[in-house]
Amino acid sequence: MEKGFGTIDISDNAIREIAFRSACSVLEITDEKKQKKLKKSIDIERTPEDNIIVSMKIAVPFGKSFVETGRKLMEQVKLDIERMTGQQVVSVNVTIEDVEELGVTEQGEEETKE
Repeated sequence: MEKGFGTIDISDNAIREIAFRSACSVLEITDEKKQKKLKKSIDIERTPEDNIIVSMKIAVPFGKSFVETGRKLMEQVKLDIERMTGQQVVSVNVTIEDVEELGVTEQGEEETKE
């Protein structure tokens, strides 16, 4: 991407990090093990026009709408990447790979378990 008197290159790793943080926010993932699994599942591709394609695999908590969760995730990832990089995201592909069980902690709060 050229800006006036030089170029700004944004690595796929930086874009992957934006997608990861967006996904953690939407999916409310705080567990380190689940975060690592999610981060490994995110793939970034570039089109010949240098547009961005994001693909990721997620688990959705039992009882939540797959479609609504996927749609929210797609919208937030696209918005965050475009806002932060100025590059167009042409596609965010979400594969729902698993369903997490909801458990109850000792304090009586709901938590998700894989």
